[in-house]
Amino acid sequence: MTSRPLADRVAIITGARGDLGQAIAARLHEAGARVCLVDLEPVALAGETGEGVLPLACDITDEDAVDRTVRAVAAHWGRIDIIVNNAAAESRIGKICDLPVEAWRHTLDVNLTGAFLLSRAAIPHLRETKGVILNIASQLGHVTARGHAAYSASKAGLMSLTRTLALDHADEGIRAVSLSPGAVMTSRLIRRAGSEEEVLNQHGPRHPIGRIGKPSEIAEAALFLVSDAAAFITGSDLLADGGYTLK
Repeated sequence: MTSRPLADRVAIITGARGDLGQAIAARLHEAGARVCLVDLEPVALAGETGEGVLPLACDITDEDAVDRTVRAVAAHWGRIDIIVNNAAAESRIGKICDLPVEAWRHTLDVNLTGAFLLSRAAIPHLRETKGVILNIASQLGHVTARGHAAYSASKAGLMSLTRTLALDHADEGIRAVSLSPGAVMTSRLIRRAGSEEEVLNQHGPRHPIGRIGKPSEIAEAALFLVSDAAAFITGSDLLADGGYTLK
């Protein structure tokens, strides 16, 4: 692989305000891609400005807003090569009898329907570029955890959507893949646990490797999956979970 394997390609990354979205966007940009950072409000890419970075505000649960965003990116750069469906709701934790239907719907709308809407809007452009859709799933889409009904269902659904996208569009030269991280040290996880130390105390022992992941490690896996190095991979999910699902 060259040092800039994504040179001249255009990527849209949702959930771009979060630590994982920032890490993925930064790594793809470093690899040569022009990146559109999508979130509810325009968000910059840390340390990067200029023609290769386009911040756009978009509610990915809004069909019209998603369509406008895709049109704007295509008009700005003339092509779309990569979609990274990374946006994820901060899901409410609890047994389903204690989970308001609005909370269930919000998680599914952001995590799953948002990926459906963006993929659908982008596919006509991906046909032209033989592009790739990367869906950021989760180890909890494989094995779940207590109180995570909505989140786990949304991520399992995202992996299933990935497989169907791969089958439906393989003959058009479009790949679809998913990436399932284990626990990753993000500001969201730190806020929930109270501190980095408590994150490690709570989540580290659950991973056989003895620690949780770094956003940069997930970004490296994302780069591999959207690059030509993974050209023969479609419909697959890559677990980057430190062995979490082995237990």
